[in-house]
Amino acid sequence: MRKIVYCCLLLVLLCCKDRYEPPVKAPESGYLVIEGYISADGPAEIRLTRSIPLDDTARLINETLAKVELQGRDNSTFNLTENGQGIYRYNRQTLNPAQQYRLYIKTRAGKEYASEYVKVKIAPLIDKVDWIRDNAGGLQISIATHDPNNSTWYYRWTTEETWEYHSSYYTSLDFKRDSVTKEIIGIQWRYPDMSTERRWYICWSNQNATNLILGSSAKLSIDSIHKPLVYIPVNDIKLSVLYSLNVKQYALSKEEYEFLEKMRKNSEETGNIFGRQPADLKGNIRCLSDPKEPVIGFIGIANRQEKRIWIHRSEVPDWRYILSCETHIVPVDSAAYYSMYMPVSPYEYDATGIVKYLAVSPNCVDCRLRGGVIAKPSFWP
Repeated sequence: MRKIVYCCLLLVLLCCKDRYEPPVKAPESGYLVIEGYISADGPAEIRLTRSIPLDDTARLINETLAKVELQGRDNSTFNLTENGQGIYRYNRQTLNPAQQYRLYIKTRAGKEYASEYVKVKIAPLIDKVDWIRDNAGGLQISIATHDPNNSTWYYRWTTEETWEYHSSYYTSLDFKRDSVTKEIIGIQWRYPDMSTERRWYICWSNQNATNLILGSSAKLSIDSIHKPLVYIPVNDIKLSVLYSLNVKQYALSKEEYEFLEKMRKNSEETGNIFGRQPADLKGNIRCLSDPKEPVIGFIGIANRQEKRIWIHRSEVPDWRYILSCETHIVPVDSAAYYSMYMPVSPYEYDATGIVKYLAVSPNCVDCRLRGGVIAKPSFWP
């Protein structure tokens, strides 16, 4: 009897699933979405897009050809130039910390938008960025900072990871190609052009944080905070040779922090019926042409503090990053293997030349195939 009741209940629950239609109907053109940052002593970058329906994942509507300005109460103006895809930049500016500023936008359709005038926030210095290995062998990187004046309380951080890694094999061979058809017709020595071998062996890759990293010390008696930033799992490629993390720290107003915290929860904690439901994101930007039109975004201005750390593989004993590479002995005239393996070194040869060669998967020889580039970063030692 219990089984019958359970089955009936399950059937009712499965059948009672209706499509949810949001009560607010956005216009065909969508609402204006404003993202980006304004540094008090550096660049400014703003991206303008239009909101799209929840079920439309195939496109992103960029707001192009707009007039974007940073305006001060002292009548100073900084023009942001569009660089494509709705991104507007100003390379360098020095704002007066005693003044207040707002972002002004006029779209190509003639609509005007403006943020509230905001004060310039001054971020305190970063005390340290350090790391520790956990019980699983992974590495946790954290930041510590404090404001001796007890006047910041709200923080945001961005991270930029860069790491050097190497291929598992050098190669002294190359494919021989037909001069006309460019098809592979055999194997040849790479000499004298060994520079290509080196270019394939060393690569660099990078990754910027895509999630919002926020912190607040407002509930403490002193303005001091310690925050985990990046976790590197044990044996990850990032620490196979040399790793660098550059951290940027921004001070936030209480209102900007609360806006970003809602946005973080909306993006990271929704997705199931038991999760947090999307919050109404009310920022500090208004449509001057139509005060009733919703606008999504919040503009804050602050200087930024930076700190870069380096971690060499020798500092993390027993890291043991290994790319598994199975070797194969391949006859030179086996054209079927040309697309499967890359030649590494001769295995057998006679008076006619190389007869057999040692080969491995391409990603074991060409480091670029693991997502990196061969161009050395300008800041790399």
